[in-house]
Amino acid sequence: MRCQSICHIVDSPFYGASYTTSEARMIFCHLYRFQRWLHVEAVLARSQAQLDIIPARAARAIGEKADIRLIDLSKVKREIKHTGHSLVPLLNALREILDEDSGSYVHHGATTQDIQDTGLVLELKDYLETALRDLELIIHGLIGLTERYKGLPMTGRTHSQQALPMTLGLKIASWLDELSRGHERLLACQDRVLVSQLFGGVGTMDALGKRALKLLEVFSNHLGLKPPPCSWHAARDRIADLLCTIGIIAGGLGRIANEIRTLSRSEVGELEEPFHMGKVGSSTMPHKVNPEMCEQVVVLSRLIKANAGLGLEGLINEHERDYRAVRMEWVSVTDTCLFFAAILSLMKRIIQGLVVHKKRIEANLVEAASFISSEALMFLLADKIGLSRAHQLVYEASMAARAQGKRPIDILLEDKDTAGLLDRRALDAALNPRIHTGLSVELADRVSRMARQTIPIPARDWKRRCPILEDKGTCQIPFGS
Repeated sequence: MRCQSICHIVDSPFYGASYTTSEARMIFCHLYRFQRWLHVEAVLARSQAQLDIIPARAARAIGEKADIRLIDLSKVKREIKHTGHSLVPLLNALREILDEDSGSYVHHGATTQDIQDTGLVLELKDYLETALRDLELIIHGLIGLTERYKGLPMTGRTHSQQALPMTLGLKIASWLDELSRGHERLLACQDRVLVSQLFGGVGTMDALGKRALKLLEVFSNHLGLKPPPCSWHAARDRIADLLCTIGIIAGGLGRIANEIRTLSRSEVGELEEPFHMGKVGSSTMPHKVNPEMCEQVVVLSRLIKANAGLGLEGLINEHERDYRAVRMEWVSVTDTCLFFAAILSLMKRIIQGLVVHKKRIEANLVEAASFISSEALMFLLADKIGLSRAHQLVYEASMAARAQGKRPIDILLEDKDTAGLLDRRALDAALNPRIHTGLSVELADRVSRMARQTIPIPARDWKRRCPILEDKGTCQIPFGS
């Protein structure tokens, strides 16, 4: 058997689907990267011709030939190895299929990082559309769950311990609220990141001529990007912003997945990720139904967090250009986006198919009622003996009840000093956790209403087809068009 030289987990035909999606893999395909660079060169030539900087005939020729299918990629590969340069061999290959005059106008006045940074931004432009679409689908799934379960009482927990009554809808509303802020962050980040780069060797635009600023404007408009006020060759805050923003959102999704995983414990059994017959939890324990999807979301969120650190490392550069950050971004940005695509794909499935075990939630609530109603019991006593004294008595009764296997109320009724303070009818109300969920319903409604007003509903059949390389069955996303 011949080795296929597939080393990265995202490219594994066996395990890659757990680490990214085919859609994201296409966007970050290495051929797409080359094609985007060619596309940027073609748009640069078109923009320069529009301003009479280069001949229109040359721009048309460059546009016609800036097609990866016409390029001798094997020669490009050899030349990259020989020259050690990431773009010049591709430019030379483009010039070779042009007439000499037109070829002389390729890359006119630009520097390598102008082309590659703009290509990166076009890559992110395509990617962020898919990420926002999926995030919006998840958010609207959470809106539905919040509204459906806003009145379902359950045991609230703090520090992994049973705490006070709440509703499941309020728990989910917390997830929804956090992701709504994440959506807002990603939109703001998208607005900051989607800018072009066209400033020349040290950012002076000298080689671009006297109409350089107008050229930047025309060039950016053709690409659907904003023109930045000056070069950002060495200022990588936009990329760090993106990596940290995705890291925050991935962390929020990881929190949701981890909560579902925790509440699916055999001893709790309140929530469960989707299951299908044939899904195997263990090679030795046939009964196991493991929360593999939720665990994978947590794994991916941790990987993304690690890459956010690389984004921050890339902020420290020297002088007007420094490729150390750019080379890290080729890894950190790509991996982050690939992993984030997988998280979003997994969470769409988890939220859509989330299993809520209402009977188990009710049983756990009833079992915990005597303890998680301690706050209501404390306030009942506080009306007669003051809050501080009431807290002390309920605390002592609760600790004794835990030790003796009784209810706190049993301890209080057995004590002659407190028995006379308690009314049986009032106790029945105090120990009913269903009436002590506070403003759970109102708060859940508040969050879902705000999310419905601010988060658009994406088209579920959203799909674009790529005219380039589609016949080879590898690439199906267009290049910054």
